[in-house]
Amino acid sequence: MKRAKIFAAVIYGMLVMGTIAFVQFPDLQADEIHAKIGKAQAREAAMRAVPGTVKHEELETEHGRLIYSFEIKQAGKPGITEVNVSAMDGSIVEVHREHAGKRNQRQSAQFNAGSASTDTQL
Repeated sequence: MKRAKIFAAVIYGMLVMGTIAFVQFPDLQADEIHAKIGKAQAREAAMRAVPGTVKHEELETEHGRLIYSFEIKQAGKPGITEVNVSAMDGSIVEVHREHAGKRNQRQSAQFNAGSASTDTQL
């Protein structure tokens, strides 16, 4: 009887922890399961479209579409080029350049917004 109670408590604890992890970490919520192509294929497509060095990559949903987003630094050109590749078929969805100044302003704004939200939580 005592073993059954301990077993039930352990199972309950595992379910609670799993639920908390699922809610607190949305990146764990199975976007990769829905992607039809892998990150390596998407990266190859992005590099064919815009040769350079990948500085950042992520799988995200943008405007209702599941995409791989690659930020690529091209040699000899200022700023970053963002290449969005469809996670469904590997096609190039969008390519746009971000100038270094605008990118730094955006990162600064994101940092300030993040620090402001942590200040209000304290």
